[in-house]
Amino acid sequence: MSAILDKLLKGQKVEWKTLGEICKKIYSGGTPNTSKPEYWENGTIPWMSSGEVNLGIIYQTEKFITELGLKNSSAKFVPKNSIVIALAGQGKTRGKVARIKIDLTTNQSLASLTFDEKLVNSDYVYHFLESQYENLRQISSGNGNRGGLNLQMISSYQIPIPPLDAQAEIVRILDAFTAITAELTAELTAELTAELTAELNMREKQYQYYRDKLLSFSDVSIETDSNRQQQTATDSIMRTTNE
Repeated sequence: MSAILDKLLKGQKVEWKTLGEICKKIYSGGTPNTSKPEYWENGTIPWMSSGEVNLGIIYQTEKFITELGLKNSSAKFVPKNSIVIALAGQGKTRGKVARIKIDLTTNQSLASLTFDEKLVNSDYVYHFLESQYENLRQISSGNGNRGGLNLQMISSYQIPIPPLDAQAEIVRILDAFTAITAELTAELTAELTAELTAELNMREKQYQYYRDKLLSFSDVSIETDSNRQQQTATDSIMRTTNE
């Protein structure tokens, strides 16, 4: 995605700014005490965990908190059309970015970025930050999977800002590209799954065929051995009788 974005920005008049300069606010959330049921049970406020950032676009969350949980924790409301960045998380989560399409709250491992849409297109910022995934991980404090981003790192991160109409066109192109990529990936996955299923079915039939042949051969062998033993016993009796 980075190479595509670079081409789309080529020839555009851009102004480099930090995220801190273009954001209305950058802040993290919190987690209500999980040992207090009244903070979670029958909750109606969407609460996003860092792992959900991998979805890319957030229309709903797995968990909800109550008004009491919100009041007694560091969780904060994040308005829709904001962006979240994973400050920490397992595996490849750190540095991932997601677009928020509902009002929600987040845990402390997510940084929320809110914007004035009259000044900057939040979807453009999303696409740019998505292209910066490897760079965001590299600037993380610590080494390997144990590193972490912080709000200061996010605030000081620089982004090229073209005119709003150019931002909107870039978003249109990249959204279309993302949709096509997702569709092709789904089709390829379906084809591979179908081919694998057919191959497994064929292998199962081969297994059953050779298993049945082997069992049939064993039955014949056992029967032949039994007949041979019976014939040997009969011959012995006949010899004894004749003597």
